[in-house]
Amino acid sequence: MNTLPIVLVSGWGMPASVMEPLAGALDGDGRASVVQLPGLVEEPGRKYDWQSMLQYLDLHLFETPVILIGWSMGGALASLYASQNPDKVAGLITLASNPCFVRNDDWAEAMLPQTFDSFYQGMKEAPAATVDQFATLCSMGNGNRKDVLQNLKKAIEFDMDLDSDILLQLLEMLGSSNVSSQLSDIRCPVVHYFGKQDALVPADVAGRVSRTFPAHRVELIDGGHCFFLDKDSGVIQQIADQVKRLCSRS
Repeated sequence: MNTLPIVLVSGWGMPASVMEPLAGALDGDGRASVVQLPGLVEEPGRKYDWQSMLQYLDLHLFETPVILIGWSMGGALASLYASQNPDKVAGLITLASNPCFVRNDDWAEAMLPQTFDSFYQGMKEAPAATVDQFATLCSMGNGNRKDVLQNLKKAIEFDMDLDSDILLQLLEMLGSSNVSSQLSDIRCPVVHYFGKQDALVPADVAGRVSRTFPAHRVELIDGGHCFFLDKDSGVIQQIADQVKRLCSRS
């Protein structure tokens, strides 16, 4: 039995239900839960920045220390939280989470600015269609792509009541984010997983993170942005084994 609670943090534009199968596979005694990022429930007039997002996550941690597992933007948020709250985080695992999401002069292993700008414009003009497009990008690279895409679209249709203003706020935050300096401040064990066929996070970021943060463990595996939804790849077992190691160190 795990001795620590496990909290998974979902990514931008995706409901908590997407990560619930992974949460169930990681822990069978009910100590694993999923935090859904804002933007999927209407909150008229609400404003978010990284500080308010950290407070948002803190409100969802009912017991600490905790093992945090963050996917995509959720990984950036979990990394920031771990850097600022060393006593509350016993271990950090990021999934398909680039420390700097959009390419700049200091971090070349990232999405092209023009690609991000096009996506941002799509969210302004046609949010529902753009989130649907995002689901397609998330499914690319998985061996079970058709099943993943079908499940993502079902989750979006069933769980989401889009607040496009908040999704745009979070997208702006993601576009300008760079948590690389904060990664250096994290005291707990850290493991980063990246997908070789990820359509949103370039695979060569794995080498960059490995060189920049030698104390962190980096795994480059087969799969796309949602590699944790491929039941036959073995990655779920890999993540589960990492969780057990982190729990045993507590």
